[in-house]
Amino acid sequence: MAVPPGAGGRAGERADVKVSLIAGVGALDAVRMYRGEKIVGIAEDLAGHKINRKILGPPTAIDVYYSLYLPVPILDPSLVDAGDPADLTRYMILERMMKQPLYHKVRLYTVADPLTSVVAAASIIERLDRMLEKSSSSGGSGSLSRSASEGEVRGSGHEQRRNPSPEEIEKAVAKALKGALKDASAAKEVKAALARLGAGVSSILAFDDSPEEILRLARETDVTSILRYLVGLKVSFREERRMTRHSRGWLRGLEYGSDLERLHPSQLALPDDLFYTEFAHDRLLLFEKALPSSRGPIYVLLDKSGSMIGDKIDWARAVAVALLQKSIQEKRPFYARFFDSTVYPLLKVKRFNRSKEILNALNYLARVKAGGGTRITAAVYIAMEDIRSQTLGDKVSDVVLITDGEDKVSTDLIARAKRAASARLHTVMVKGDNHYLRKVSDNYMEVRKSLDGNLILEVVDFIEKD
Repeated sequence: MAVPPGAGGRAGERADVKVSLIAGVGALDAVRMYRGEKIVGIAEDLAGHKINRKILGPPTAIDVYYSLYLPVPILDPSLVDAGDPADLTRYMILERMMKQPLYHKVRLYTVADPLTSVVAAASIIERLDRMLEKSSSSGGSGSLSRSASEGEVRGSGHEQRRNPSPEEIEKAVAKALKGALKDASAAKEVKAALARLGAGVSSILAFDDSPEEILRLARETDVTSILRYLVGLKVSFREERRMTRHSRGWLRGLEYGSDLERLHPSQLALPDDLFYTEFAHDRLLLFEKALPSSRGPIYVLLDKSGSMIGDKIDWARAVAVALLQKSIQEKRPFYARFFDSTVYPLLKVKRFNRSKEILNALNYLARVKAGGGTRITAAVYIAMEDIRSQTLGDKVSDVVLITDGEDKVSTDLIARAKRAASARLHTVMVKGDNHYLRKVSDNYMEVRKSLDGNLILEVVDFIEKD
């Protein structure tokens, strides 16, 4: 392999300390090596096996990271150790990468952003390893970089790995950048969505510590289909708390009734006959009093039956993300279940959530595919049982059912379950109708317009109706 112009032996450097090949970064100290190990670890988790650390280890990962993160990265050939084949390969990878047009497109998402820089670097390392392994296993010229005695396990057995040729590196880098561009773009979208979800609680939602989860989420093809509905949307939430009538509550006004504890003094001046007549007909003038009521979880039931495939399921999942944002802003727990002919496992995001819970929620919503039949009664009943089992006391919970299904619903069973759970049922019918649900729901909304982001805001406002 040819030595780059200006490459030297780095006289005076300690033999066991490597330096970055990016000008100004300097020695790869413990902090930088930790970042490199983290990037390589993410790449290995994504690949499902150990990568070729001889040429794609932490030093290469660090330099790929800084080439994406720094505003003006400069590759310095004088920093290459001419006596180290791994250094020469690292230089060649960086040189070929930084000459690619796609490299500059990737940097649109990574410059000065540590999270997306880590995501893109891990994506490049993982894809490079896969591409170079294919080149190695298909044969070609080059010297061996590992001996069989080293016992490196790849795939189904032990293989000798040679240093890749410049042509192989160039092809692998081009393909890796193409994939990394998709990952970096999607990761930026996911990060923006997470920032919207965590508005006002940035100290709690520290997503920069979760690059692997964000990269995995970015590679979920459905997540971009969900997020496209939420671009530019600002989900509103109630500043005031819901009030519950109470004889010893705060004064809110006047009303008619027969509760003598709230009797207005003027009624004492009525003649006895008139007083008892008004009392019998609930026509006495009373003080209206109320206390703030606690609010239970927002619980989303998503129909994933076969008829929901396509835009319907994507839009429904976007509604769920918007309601998740609302629950975070209002400091309410968030529950969700998918259902078809089966009711699927419960997703929970606590009132005081952590970034991992938010990421898990988005992963849950992105991965489920439409298919199957419809059992609405079972889904609603289980949701009410979930709420009742939490011993929420007088907290009022909101169950949002999103479906297009025509299914016979047991109205009596659901009505009893609602009362036991102190919950309200809001039904969002997506281009369908169900007169059973219309009868048993506290609020019933038919969605017949084209599915878009503005319609999501209507749903979020819709569940606040009294």
